Amino acid sequence: MFKKITTVSIALAALTCGSQAMAANYVGGNIAAIEAGDADLVALYGRLGTEFSENFSGEVRLGTGIDDDTINGNKVKLKHLVGAYVRGGIPVGDVFFPYATVGFTDVKLSSGGYSDSGNDVSFGFGTDIRINPNVDLNLEYMNYYDKHNVTIDGFSVGATYRF
Repeated sequence: MFKKITTVSIALAALTCGSQAMAANYVGGNIAAIEAGDADLVALYGRLGTEFSENFSGEVRLGTGIDDDTINGNKVKLKHLVGAYVRGGIPVGDVFFPYATVGFTDVKLSSGGYSDSGNDVSFGFGTDIRINPNVDLNLEYMNYYDKHNVTIDGFSVGATYRF
């Protein structure tokens, strides 16, 4: 529990400090192919973040499932995905920003009339690809949840707009 509180605190501090340092804020969205146990789901999530240095940013995400799966006759659906994360990386030239990310995610799944939610420390890696000074494309892998023999992870692609 202490690790989760520390991770969320760091992410929130990063978002707060970023605006004071007059860093760039960004908003974006991703579409993700997520595996939740045996289910293959598709999710859409929004991102709101702050770059508080050239190498670090913090962001929050809010998402939901947009495509369900059926396992053993039961429909599996991602109800929500909410998280706070810190990203750290090293720019490669003016175009690529490979990074690692760590944070905390709360997820809720439903299956066959039952729903279950949980939270866990999350981690991943990805890269931002600069299209112009305000727009980046994003490719990422995240492990959102890994508890009680259930792993929720996947790859996503998206875009962000810096303002």
